[in-house]
Amino acid sequence: MKDFVGKLLRGHYFYLLLPWTIVVLLSVSWNLYQNRKETVEKSKIEARTIYEHNLAYRKWNAMHGGVYAPISAKNQPNPYLKVSDRDLETTDGRHLTMINPFRMTKQAYEVLEQQLRMPTINRTVSLNPLNPDNLPDEWEEKALMAFEKGLDEVSEVTTIKGKAYTRVMKPYVAVEGCLKCHGWQGYKVGDIRGGMSIAVPLAPYYASEGVTNKIILFTHLLLWLIGGAGIVVFAKVKQKQENKITESESKFRTLSDFAQDWELWMKDNMEIVYVSPSCKTITGYSQEEIMADPHLLCDIIHPEDKTMCVEHMEDFEAPQHDETEYRIVTKDGQTKWLSHVCGPIYLDGKFLGRRISNRDITDRKRMEEQLLQSQKMESLGILAGGIVHDFNNFLTVIKGFAGLLGEELEEFSDEKRVYVQNILDSADMARNLTSSLLVFSRKQIVQPCVISLAEVTTNISALVGRVIGEDIEVRTKCADPEYPVIADPHQIEQVLMNLVTNAKDALDGGGILSIETSSEMIDEETAGVHSARPGKYMVLSVSDTGTGIDPQDISRIFEPFFTTKEKNKGTGLGLSMVYEIVRQHGGFIGVYSKRNIGTTIKVHLPVPEGNQIIEKDLRVFETASDVRGTETILLVEDEEKVRKLVHAALEKYGYHVILASDGEEALLKYKEHRGQIALLILDVVLPKLNGKETYDAIKANCADIKALFMSGYTQDILTTKGICEEGLEFIAKPLEMRNLLLKIRFLLDSSKTVRT
Repeated sequence: MKDFVGKLLRGHYFYLLLPWTIVVLLSVSWNLYQNRKETVEKSKIEARTIYEHNLAYRKWNAMHGGVYAPISAKNQPNPYLKVSDRDLETTDGRHLTMINPFRMTKQAYEVLEQQLRMPTINRTVSLNPLNPDNLPDEWEEKALMAFEKGLDEVSEVTTIKGKAYTRVMKPYVAVEGCLKCHGWQGYKVGDIRGGMSIAVPLAPYYASEGVTNKIILFTHLLLWLIGGAGIVVFAKVKQKQENKITESESKFRTLSDFAQDWELWMKDNMEIVYVSPSCKTITGYSQEEIMADPHLLCDIIHPEDKTMCVEHMEDFEAPQHDETEYRIVTKDGQTKWLSHVCGPIYLDGKFLGRRISNRDITDRKRMEEQLLQSQKMESLGILAGGIVHDFNNFLTVIKGFAGLLGEELEEFSDEKRVYVQNILDSADMARNLTSSLLVFSRKQIVQPCVISLAEVTTNISALVGRVIGEDIEVRTKCADPEYPVIADPHQIEQVLMNLVTNAKDALDGGGILSIETSSEMIDEETAGVHSARPGKYMVLSVSDTGTGIDPQDISRIFEPFFTTKEKNKGTGLGLSMVYEIVRQHGGFIGVYSKRNIGTTIKVHLPVPEGNQIIEKDLRVFETASDVRGTETILLVEDEEKVRKLVHAALEKYGYHVILASDGEEALLKYKEHRGQIALLILDVVLPKLNGKETYDAIKANCADIKALFMSGYTQDILTTKGICEEGLEFIAKPLEMRNLLLKIRFLLDSSKTVRT
């Protein structure tokens, strides 16, 4: 602290503390002076008040012609009072003498002097007194002479008998009542007969003044301390600021040299005063390269953004430029996004150029693009969810009637059957596109069950053969032993078909395409990398000997709408749909690729705990006779074309079909044919009564009635209708006629009981 005070006194801060001290001292002096003036003025006010009281008492006495009192030793007749009625004798023999105003006042103050230790002194004086006691002293004489000249009051602070007094003297002006006693002296009304001198003791006032002075001194001391503390604090802050200014150049360099953003100071002639080293991290060019060639700042701007950047910097001295974003091409050819902010630099009103700050926002832009893609997918999902019901009904009709037509054309040429097959294949592609969109909106109808990957591969092998050209060799290998997985078989078919389609596109000049299933144990470390659980997995692998994938594209191949294919040769949805389906099934995907050698994509699906090896005698219906029947089925479908299709297909395979277009009609038809109906096939969404309500009404009369629900609506609709929660049998639209017939046969064969 001592050192600091020494520095303070040696520094220019001393010149702040000294004036502050002088200001406080002047304020103290002024306030003490004013307090003394107020003290004296208060005593004068008291003296004037006494004067007015005395004057009022004298007027009262004169108004009544004097006051009479008994003559006594202390109250002898006034020899200076020359009036005929000065002395009187009462009827009872008492002798009275007149007490005039002067004598009354004098006697009253004699009493007051006896009562008080330091009384107020009251004197009546005149330049021509009758009573020698009324002779004025030197000061009073001067006052009386001043009254003759028109002065109204004379005052002074003096000492009487060693004690401080305030003396105030005011003139006596003759009034009508005064002439009774003083008229013989030649006085007329308005003449000044003398004056009243009143001396008020100052001791009580000085005591009060002392208290006030203490307050003044204390408050000013406190004010000085506060101000002094403020100056000390200011001195410390100022000293720190000076230290900072001393170190500012070093700190500026250190901060700028380690800044993440690319900082520049540029003059209006394009001369670069400073550029931060971070320029190399962002642009690939070093400080030296940019300082040597300022035109690099313009040369690295992306061609599509140059015009915008030039317009942005046209008004170089503008006080404010809006923040802008543009792309640059780095030294190694990368494209990066920069956020550009700049502002003018002034020193003492002189323009020194602009400070420019560029931030690399490439990652943020990529995230914004991904968010935009996600929003696109959500919009597509909403759109797909809105049209999927009608679209699936159309596909059901197209696939169904095309399938029936294909069976009718078996005896015709292969060429005509190819026409029908093209219709079926196109319908399958349309179904897959709709399903892909629903995957992203998470509204696809999911029917998880225990499945065999080998069986799924076998079931779509024919479709794979039609997709793959003759110049591609297809090799398949199934796991032995094989473990079951819980998955939606239709979605796994979508996964396999999309992987096969991408592999086929990579084999532009022919090659080998391999489909393989295997089992694999995943340890905790590998599972942690893929955010999966450790344990046993079934692996579906699709490999090709094609062109491979560029390393920088591998991390993006599962992004929606990302594609490396030529325009109009891919939607960019296939692999992103694969990724979403596998993720929803709790699995993960691995990608292994080398340029001009090939690519392998492995889909890992978890094996449920406790499942055994799949036996090889799983039942499969191989011939048309397996799906035929003679039972009666109540078909409830509001879409006429779908109703006609299913009716035609069922009757072709021997079933008797009763039709209804809504729930209420279905109840009437059931009552008419009670005891004959073996199975209900109901659309979930129906007019009047929906499928679930219709089923519940029939089930109330026949508890063991079998039912198969069908719908083209999405998962959330089925959930609200109660189909999924109760585990009822369901088949999704667009209908596969063979799957429908197999499902019907399975339900009918599960119980041969005749319904009543």
